[in-house]
Amino acid sequence: MMTQDSVAPARPLPPHRLVRHPAIDLIGIEARFTPQDSPRIAQQWRHFMTRHVEIANAAPQPPLACAHLHPDASFDYLCAVQVTEPSTPPEGMVLRRLPDSEYAVFRHAGPVSTIRQTMQAILDPWVLFRPLARPPLVLELFLQQFDPATGEGGVDIWVALAPAGQSGLAFPAAGC
Repeated sequence: MMTQDSVAPARPLPPHRLVRHPAIDLIGIEARFTPQDSPRIAQQWRHFMTRHVEIANAAPQPPLACAHLHPDASFDYLCAVQVTEPSTPPEGMVLRRLPDSEYAVFRHAGPVSTIRQTMQAILDPWVLFRPLARPPLVLELFLQQFDPATGEGGVDIWVALAPAGQSGLAFPAAGC
């Protein structure tokens, strides 16, 4: 019988740290994806970057992404900015609230075009060993030095540590 300790990971898992983060409000553009059509996320980002200036009360941090993972491997992906006060989002955008939560934080140092491999290295162990407790929420926080023109500069990947069966989200059923 194979145990968790007897299986070598297919790719190295980046080092991580644990962080508790207070609740935050986000406004952005959300879309549903499958792993096969995830390359369309770049188009979503281009569209969001032309519209993010419309968001009232945007905090001074760089934009971020929120992915809500579903059991069928699809995911809702939100390109967003944090807001200091919740308000009515511009047409075609949504308001989402992330509750206070603990996260495992991993650094993706390569170009953003290779982030999928880092995500797989992080998420595959959950799928392999605890498929019913797959982390439902993943955040991508772009570092201050991140350059959207080149896709370089680093991204921190925050994986919510919610108990099995709980998403840790305060979103409507159709939300991120």
